Amino acid sequence: MDMKQGRFAGKVAIVTGGARGIGKNIARALGQEGALVIVCDVDEDNGEATRYELEQQGISAEFACLDLSQRGTPQKMVREVAQKWGGLDILINNARSGRRVTLLEENEDTWEEGISVTLRAAFFASQEAIRVMSQTGGGSIVNISSVAALVACQEPPVYHIAKAGLLQMTRYLAAHAGIYGVCVNAVLPGFIVQDEDRPRYEGDDNRRYREIAEFSHPIGHVGRSDDVVSAVLFLCSPDTSFISGQCLVVDGGLTLQDQSDLLFRFDREAYQT
Repeated sequence: MDMKQGRFAGKVAIVTGGARGIGKNIARALGQEGALVIVCDVDEDNGEATRYELEQQGISAEFACLDLSQRGTPQKMVREVAQKWGGLDILINNARSGRRVTLLEENEDTWEEGISVTLRAAFFASQEAIRVMSQTGGGSIVNISSVAALVACQEPPVYHIAKAGLLQMTRYLAAHAGIYGVCVNAVLPGFIVQDEDRPRYEGDDNRRYREIAEFSHPIGHVGRSDDVVSAVLFLCSPDTSFISGQCLVVDGGLTLQDQSDLLFRFDREAYQT
């Protein structure tokens, strides 16, 4: 694709949590369609590696090593990008806390980290982005939530609560930012096998787990990073200028099902007995 002719040619985009995983793929996809991408992450090694990789692919990219849990950092990030590049068109709030704890292991430190990175930083980055976008003709904000905002799963308690908070934040911002020409939406990924995890997921010793995981999805397979990326790019594109405040679930139908129906489909004979 000619990046100068892409949907986001001439646009400036920030992707938080962009050093690896879905964030990295979102940054790459935006760049492939012409955007100048600023990858923001606390992971300096992977962040620099991502910037170099994107530049090798002909993408205009920068890396900003930032700890978004620190107060004032999200606003400063947006202001500095806008000052350097003359504005901001797209903000992807993807950063999250990486602590994995159970219900009884959650403590005030892990709670504060999860809320500050996943929810607080997203709000204040969005607030500053709306301020900037209001001066330059509008823009798009996409918050990466999760189906954990809708149903309980194995993720930590604060992850569920912060991701659920992103949904109401999305609606609130959309209701108040439209007057400034800013559309705000959210994407809720389900069971997504990251690119780096694909070899292990598809390994022979993982066959039974894979069969159950794929059976559990009405669509017949688990998700890939590109499934989330496609939804994000759609919501950032000019085609969605009349879509705001929406929370798009990308889970292959996983959360649509009643669990008893899933058991029935899995083993009809056992269910009847």
